[in-house]
Amino acid sequence: METLQILMNYMARIAPGLILIAAVLILMRPNKHFRIVIYIFTFVLMRDAMTPLGLWRLGKENGALWLRMSDDPYFLLVFAGCSLLMMLGLYFLDGENSRHIVWFQSSKIKGLLFGVLGCIIVVAPFLYFYNGVAIADRGGAVSRGLLAPLLVFTMLGNFLEEGLFRGYVLGYLRQREGSLIAGIYSGVLFAFCHVFLATTVTDIGMSMLIFTLWEGSIAGLVGSKYGVIPATITHGGAIFLLSSGLI
Repeated sequence: METLQILMNYMARIAPGLILIAAVLILMRPNKHFRIVIYIFTFVLMRDAMTPLGLWRLGKENGALWLRMSDDPYFLLVFAGCSLLMMLGLYFLDGENSRHIVWFQSSKIKGLLFGVLGCIIVVAPFLYFYNGVAIADRGGAVSRGLLAPLLVFTMLGNFLEEGLFRGYVLGYLRQREGSLIAGIYSGVLFAFCHVFLATTVTDIGMSMLIFTLWEGSIAGLVGSKYGVIPATITHGGAIFLLSSGLI
């Protein structure tokens, strides 16, 4: 019942925005590029609405970002499943934009390995920033029983986000720029889409923007070279490690 109440509160919060987004898609029939903007806006709405409802907590300590997710494992799994369905729905229903999505580029094994390496590179600076900072001051310990649902949540939730940024956005930018430059630019746009979360939804400010620029650029480079799935491992793996209290 608690999970159902959480989901009802969350849907009530985002429903007005979703109704207007649906109206724009149905009435205006936007072109393929405008649809990408709408998809990203929808994701930002879904993500940022989690904050006032306490479905995740963010802060900064010693100048570094910390985050913790909901401690309801069922909510994490439901949200993860919905994210997966949304990404697959976009992929199969929007054929014009789906051509931008490359799940794997070249070797799958190599892509997976570089996805893990990208994850390590993203979180490496936090080993320094978190040094000497008690875990209680950066979100608190996380129950070991929550780790499996949290891993599913971070991977599938960020699968949707990577599909948008390292699929649609990166694919569009590749038409204008070289692959690696397009990957970095996708990271810059990724950070840009966190401006409101950093400055109005929360007061974390520059710490969040620096982190998202760093994370987005690494995921962008991985995505430009190896595809959306490896970029998801970089992004989702980093968020898992940071939100699980394992580092």
